[in-house]
Order: sequence, then C-alpha cells, then structure tokens
Amino acid sequence: MTFQFSSFKGKDLPTSVWNSGVLYLPEPLATAHKDFLSEQGWMSCYFPGLGGGTGGQSVQEAQDHVINRFLNSAARMQFVCADPSDDQPEVRDMVLDQLGDGHIHLLDLGAGNGAGTLAMLSLLCELREKKSIPKLPLNVTIVGVDYSAEALNFYADLLGKVSPWFEANGISITLSLALCDLTVSGDFSEVFESFLDDAKKQDVKRFLCVISALSGAGKEGWEQMHDSLKIAAAGLSHKKRSSSWLWVEPHVGKSWPAKFADSLRMILRKKPFKFFKKGDSYNIQTDIPPLENPVTRNFDWHDPHIGKTAKSRVFVMAFKSN
Repeated sequence: MTFQFSSFKGKDLPTSVWNSGVLYLPEPLATAHKDFLSEQGWMSCYFPGLGGGTGGQSVQEAQDHVINRFLNSAARMQFVCADPSDDQPEVRDMVLDQLGDGHIHLLDLGAGNGAGTLAMLSLLCELREKKSIPKLPLNVTIVGVDYSAEALNFYADLLGKVSPWFEANGISITLSLALCDLTVSGDFSEVFESFLDDAKKQDVKRFLCVISALSGAGKEGWEQMHDSLKIAAAGLSHKKRSSSWLWVEPHVGKSWPAKFADSLRMILRKKPFKFFKKGDSYNIQTDIPPLENPVTRNFDWHDPHIGKTAKSRVFVMAFKSN
C-alpha cells in the first residue's frame, strides 16, 4: 500500500521534534552547527539575543548570521514543515510529497548559510529515522543561490556535517553553489538555465523552490529581485514540470510580501495578471482569488546551545503549479 502523506498529522510527530508545546531541532543538525562554531572558534560568540545581521552584506555579517541566527532560521522552517497544530497542513503535505522519494531539483534562492533548506531536510530525515514516514530512496540536487560567498561556504560546510546522517536514512544530497546577486536578472538567468539543463540531462521533472528570510532586503530590495524571481517562476511553469514553492519569512507586518508571492504564483500557473505599485505598497489584479495575507504564527522552540526555550514567529506562503 502506498503511503499517503496527507494522512500525516501533527499528532504523528515524534517527541524528538515536538514535545509539550515546544519545537526541538533534530539533534544531528544542532550538533553539526555547534561543531561548526567550535571548529571556527566562534562558540563563545553565540549570543542569539543580539541578532545576526542580514546574512551576508559583509564577511562579518555572514559570520554573525551563521553564529546567532542559523538555529532560529532553522526552527522557523521546521515549524512550518512539521505544522504541529495542523494550521497549514497543505504546506506539510506539499513538502512531504515532493521530498518523499525519487529525484528532485531544489532551487534555494537567497540561500545564505542554508538554514532553511537544511532544517527542512533534517526534519524529513528525523521523521524517517523515527519511522514516522517511509524511508524511500531520495536524491536531492540543490543549487544554492546567494551573493555572499562566505555564507555559501558555510552552507557547504554544514551540509557536509549532516550528510552521513542523511545518507543513512536514504537521502542523497548534491549541492552546487551559485554566487549570484538576485537583483541582477541577467546573471540569475544564466544560473537558472544551467539548473534546468542539469535537470533535463538527469530526466528530472520535479522541482521545489525554497525562499527563506528575504525580508531583510525590504520591499525595495524585493522589487529589485522581482525580475529574477519571475524568471524562475516562468521556467518552472512548464506543463511537464511538477513544481512547488515554499516561501518562509519571519514576521513583517505588511501586506506586500503576499503581493510579490502572488505574482509568482500567477506566473507558475500561467494565469494573466497585472502587478503594480499602489502608494507605498503593491497590488495585483487577476481573475482568480489572490493569496490571503499570511497570518503570523508564534511558537516556542528549544535552543540546544543554551538549554533554554526561545520564542519565534513566522509566516509562510506556499503554492504549486496546476
């Protein structure tokens, strides 16, 4: 009998992930981050309450971010994908279905140090190890796109530490790093063309695009990146490609993120629309119902480095091709 991922509920999460209303990061991922910091001599700099920059505007900011914000970013993504309260089960179903087995190409946009994607894959691995979901062969080819070489190198180092655990649970990861500024659409189009060419050579028709914590760029930054994001949406809209988008952000408190996401959803689904600026925000006109403004969700998570419960908040925008 084929496993139905839609039957998976929050109550099915193992206590290693969710226990007494608190989210726990998988131990191998937490250990990988701690070992990485220790090797760099940065463990003594771990003060998550001080924040950690925007991820890579400078070498120092890339370092501060991987030290102090990696776990928080990972917790946001894991909370969304685990959905312990069954608030957005369609998101969890989409992730588990796309990453259930077979071969998939994953485009990690604004990847930074990889916290979001590594957390998503680590949750999947933990569920496999605890026998909550089937352990079927899964091959994931990741292209991490970011303008910070330092952050991307941290991504590769951290993946290297958890890869043996992934492999032991049937998950094989191939990571390619693409140094690219998403505000320069010409550069991104070359990266994306190579991404699709590689998928074609491997006869892969399943795709997942992940965006995690781009809100630090602000709406002007998102506007500058919009052309690159539209290129990705248009390329993944091909009728022979099964494509999904998962866009996870911390609390922003504005409506414009949903407008940008909705424009990509229209492109992915090949629906006509008009996207335009309206005062200090943006609007979209289309004949199909728009995405609802995302609701910010608050949650508690266990910080393994200091042994205390921390608070975080998140909203998510997710959609698939028709």
